[in-house]
Amino acid sequence: MKRLLLFLLLPFTLGSCDNDDESRTEIWTIAPEKGVAGITMGFGHVPAYIVRKGENASWTTTAARIEGFTFERGIQTTLRVRIDPIANPPADASDKRYTMEELLSRTPAEMPVDPLTLSPECEVLVASGRPAGEASAYWIRDLRYGEDALWQIFPWEIEGFGFTPGHEYRLRIQPVALFDESAAADDENGWRVKYRLKETLSDEEKESEGLPE
Repeated sequence: MKRLLLFLLLPFTLGSCDNDDESRTEIWTIAPEKGVAGITMGFGHVPAYIVRKGENASWTTTAARIEGFTFERGIQTTLRVRIDPIANPPADASDKRYTMEELLSRTPAEMPVDPLTLSPECEVLVASGRPAGEASAYWIRDLRYGEDALWQIFPWEIEGFGFTPGHEYRLRIQPVALFDESAAADDENGWRVKYRLKETLSDEEKESEGLPE
């Protein structure tokens, strides 16, 4: 009896699985402002589309590049996106190709969601000394990977953070996407990610150990 029941349920089980090895299309709504998404390898974030994939779906961020689509700030856009798998992509690249198959609507709109609610808060350890020759950079440990994570260069300033040499800091920071109209060639290239201090968790006077030379 158990074997018969398993046999009857098997087609429904298989039918409910998504096959990421086949091309498919989805309806995406792109919000009129951008958020941030984490990079694939290492620490860092990039400007990203804020997307709702389906009428009743939640808003999320994606760093996907959509071929044939031009983002316009202040315009909410709905499009049909074709998603094609990429065989054997590089380790730091997407395994999908995204192409605008059809533009369905373009509407001037206010932001439907606060981008900061989709932006992660990151806990980092900031070393007591800066990298040699990098006046605006820090050595950090990404504490998502534990207290013994490797030191790595963090090449961005952290707004609201006052660094004092000889002090090791534990911080909670948040990336945010900002549009720089003075530097913008267009709506795609005018976006930058900046980091803001959310909270100083500790400030200890000490020499950080194990910094790369």
